[in-house]
Amino acid sequence: MIGTDRLDVLVTGLSQEEATHLSLASSLRPTLSTNAAAADIACVLPDEVVTAMHKAGLFRLATPRVYGGVQAGSRAVTAIAAEVARECPSAAWVLTVFYSGGLAAWMFPEAVQQRIWQADPDAAVCGSSGGGARVTPVDNGYLLNGRWGWASGAHHASWIILDVVGESTADRGIALVPMRDLSIEKTWNMVGMRGTGSDTVVADDVHVPEDQVLFLSRMTMSPTGGGLPRPQGLDSTLSGTILGIGLGVYDHVVDGLTQGLPRSPKANPRHHKVDAPGVQAGVADAAMLIDSAILLVARSAGAVDRATGTGQRLSAIEETRVRMDGGLAARQIRAAVDTLLDLGGAGRLAESSPAQRLWRDMGTAMRHPAFVQEATR
Repeated sequence: MIGTDRLDVLVTGLSQEEATHLSLASSLRPTLSTNAAAADIACVLPDEVVTAMHKAGLFRLATPRVYGGVQAGSRAVTAIAAEVARECPSAAWVLTVFYSGGLAAWMFPEAVQQRIWQADPDAAVCGSSGGGARVTPVDNGYLLNGRWGWASGAHHASWIILDVVGESTADRGIALVPMRDLSIEKTWNMVGMRGTGSDTVVADDVHVPEDQVLFLSRMTMSPTGGGLPRPQGLDSTLSGTILGIGLGVYDHVVDGLTQGLPRSPKANPRHHKVDAPGVQAGVADAAMLIDSAILLVARSAGAVDRATGTGQRLSAIEETRVRMDGGLAARQIRAAVDTLLDLGGAGRLAESSPAQRLWRDMGTAMRHPAFVQEATR
């Protein structure tokens, strides 16, 4: 059979610390597999999964090194997310949301970063851009009221970054708020990616210090707080979840084809469905699609890491290519999954089969704006 575990193009050249965290993520697969169905039913990650990821240091991927974090690159986090998503895409999605939220927190002053991470390097930052509520200036800061939906990971985050509007509708910005100051309304009831717990967060007269609000129109291109590189490609690591779904479906279907019932019991009980040339060709086609998707994502992740490492901003063409690569990779994974499920048969869609959950997760995740090439942003 043709293997599809081609994450080597993502992981070549990782730092020792990044490689260690990738290995730790791989070691979590039994725990993730055991709890994936429970996450799907409860519409939130089980505590056992959150605790396991916490102990493995996966909440420190975006934490700056000065605060005891990994400060990992896009390639490393994409590969880590892919490993996690092979068993639980929801856990992988939350992980990448925490990573991008943590990177976005780099834009705040150093004093704010200290509030986040100095006492707790594992403090997770999520985000939601589904509200755009107006902030009212008050003494020493702003007063915040509003609702923000699609807040993936809010149940397990320490902080959240919310989109806000200043006194002028053209004055748009972001506010960093402790999750303890907000309430959560259960509004997430989707077909797939159910374990992300992407519910609605609500602010009711929440005071936000002045240095925890940034208006994008007033920001300069100067270095971020604490001398950290300016974060780029914040959505790029989401592709790791899509890749992991493809690899997970491949694992389940090919294992079923190899271990399943004979292809023709009367003719030769030792022959299995996987022995049929047509089935082998289909598996090869799926493997090729998955491999090419990994290559596309690796190109984008590498571009983001190079730009971050050199202090250069991605050009308009590079930013477009990152978006294009993510969208095309998602479509290739969907094609691969459809091919594999055709080969696996209707049994792969039984409620007892992990493949059907991965299929539902794929259908939901790849319709995120990060992967819809036709959408403008």
